[in-house]
Amino acid sequence: MKKILLIIALGAMVASCTPDNNGGNEGDGKNRVTLTFEGDYWTSLIDSPQYGGDLLYKGETYSWYDEATDLEHTNIASGYEWDGVYYYTASAFMAVSNYLSTDYAENGSSMQQLAVYGSAMHSGNNCVVCNGYKSTYGDNRPTLSFHNEAAYIESVWVANTTYFYNVALNGNDFAEPLAIESVWVRATGYTLDAERNEVEGSSLDFYLYKDGKDALNGGWKKWDLSSLGKVKKVKFDVQWNGEGGADKFMHPAYFALDDITVVKE
Repeated sequence: MKKILLIIALGAMVASCTPDNNGGNEGDGKNRVTLTFEGDYWTSLIDSPQYGGDLLYKGETYSWYDEATDLEHTNIASGYEWDGVYYYTASAFMAVSNYLSTDYAENGSSMQQLAVYGSAMHSGNNCVVCNGYKSTYGDNRPTLSFHNEAAYIESVWVANTTYFYNVALNGNDFAEPLAIESVWVRATGYTLDAERNEVEGSSLDFYLYKDGKDALNGGWKKWDLSSLGKVKKVKFDVQWNGEGGADKFMHPAYFALDDITVVKE
């Protein structure tokens, strides 16, 4: 049974993690903490509606912080003014979600952008849905950072979103179905030098769709990130092998993460 540790974070808000201080991996004695996105604090960060909601689209920032793992994410929004109202875009986000749907025909558009393709989260009720990628037009990679010191992200669990799955399978007005192409997420670790400049480290790839087929079989799959080493942040980049590369990538750059395990020294 999962043990939930409740902590006080960001004033009176409550964050959630799963401690595994006795190892949990062949008795290796490592001190692990898993961010599960469960609890009132995380539920308060779920936007409604999924597209155009006040949290992701009408605030200057969307951010969260977990004290136990020291992990954080901030999306600094930009936007546009329309009819006297300023609307913020929400690129490169890691948005908390409790939405689920396997009905991709009904719920596979951008209006259901936070829905995970499946019948359950990897654990609990919540996860984060990520959106963004890098091209020659700009760097819009969703970023997971340690607020204080660099540390180790050992693993995450990954699933497809209903929006991405539907467009990959059926296409839409902007993209053809992925008949033979592949789509993957690239995780790149970064450290900071003495002047606090980012230093790019190693990268790892994880397939969402491979050779025109769902690589996750409609479920969650564990992604081992331990070889990235000790990092200050990890940037996630959705890419494909189709013609034109990132600059011609028109599919939804979405995926879901749950149960992020950090090794504490």
